[in-house]
Amino acid sequence: MVRRVAAVVCMACVTLASGCTPLGVLAVLSGCRPTDTSQSGSGTVVDASTASGEWTGLVGMTMGQIKNKWPEHVSYCSSYDYGFQCTWWACMRQRSLGHEVGRYWGNGNQWDSSAGAAGWVQGAQAGGIASFEGGAVYGGGITASPMYGHVAVIEQVDGDTVHITEGGTGFGKVHTTTMSASHPPAGVTYWHPADGTSTVTVSHEQSSDSTEPSDGNAVSALWTCESDTGDVMVDYEGDGVHATPAEAQTIARKMIAGAYKAWDNDTEWQALVWIWEHESGWRWDAENPSSGAYGIPQALPASKLASAGDDWKDNAATQIKWGLDYIADRYGSPSKAKKFWLSHNWY
Repeated sequence: MVRRVAAVVCMACVTLASGCTPLGVLAVLSGCRPTDTSQSGSGTVVDASTASGEWTGLVGMTMGQIKNKWPEHVSYCSSYDYGFQCTWWACMRQRSLGHEVGRYWGNGNQWDSSAGAAGWVQGAQAGGIASFEGGAVYGGGITASPMYGHVAVIEQVDGDTVHITEGGTGFGKVHTTTMSASHPPAGVTYWHPADGTSTVTVSHEQSSDSTEPSDGNAVSALWTCESDTGDVMVDYEGDGVHATPAEAQTIARKMIAGAYKAWDNDTEWQALVWIWEHESGWRWDAENPSSGAYGIPQALPASKLASAGDDWKDNAATQIKWGLDYIADRYGSPSKAKKFWLSHNWY
C-alpha cells in the first residue's frame, strides 16, 4: 500500500542552501526536485508523488520469482537464504542495484554497523537501506523482531517520504510501505553507499553472532531477522557449553541435517525455531520459576535432560539433542509439535 503525504520542497536549494528550511534542504538532498524555479526562500508544501518506477513491479514477488529474476545473485546471497528473510531480500536487491553488500552482515539490526564499517553513509537515499533495531514500530503498526531487528531497501524518496521494499517470513513476498525521511521511526536508521556504486564486504566477529566460514568442519546454520526463522550463515566450533541463542540454532541445524534429514526443510525448521523461541528464547539457562522446566526445550522435570548427557545444565547441544529426540518420540516432527502447542500452549 502506498500513501500520499505532504512534503516540503525548498526552491533553489541546489544553489543556495542557506535560503531553505531544514526540511527543504533534506528534500533536495534526498532527490526531490523544485516544481517552480522562479521561487526562492521558504519552502512550499506539496503532495508527495505516489510510488513509481521499475521497483514497483517487484512488490508481491515470491522468493522463487526473485530467484528466477536474478539467478546470478542467488549463490552469493545464499548465506542469507533460508525462507524469505529480510536480509536475503536486502542482499538480492542490493546486488541487483550493483551494490556489493557483505555476505555476512548479520541480522537486520546489525546492517547499520556493517554498512558503516563498509564505508556507507548515513542518510535516506534511493538504493540504500533502512536498518531497524529490535522492536522498532513502523509502517502503521508493523513491528520488527524484538531480538533480531529488520532491514529493508530504500527504493524511492519523494521529499520527506521514503518508500521501502522488504522481505520477511511474516510477509512471504516483497512488501512495501513508507516512512519519513526527516523523522524515521524510533530505532530506524538510513544508509547508502558513499559513491552510489559498490562497497567492500565486512563480517561481524563471532561475539556479534556472525562470522565468515573458516573451514569445512565449522558448524553452519541460520538465524533470524524475523522472529520465527533464520537468515544468516554462521560458524560455531564450540562444544555447546553456554552457547548463545544464535549458536544454539546453529547446533540444532547441524543435528537436524545429520540425524533428522526428513526435517531438513523450511517448514520443519521454522516450526522448531518457533517452538523453542516461545519456550526459552533458545537460552540454555532458561528456567520456568513456577514449574522448574529448564533449558532450551524446557524439559520437565529438568533432570530428564540428563539422559542426553551429564552436562545438561550448561550445554546447549546436550539439551537440543534431548529436545529433538523428545519431539520425534512424542509428535513425530516439529510441525506437529507446533500444532499441539498452538492448541494447548505447551508441547
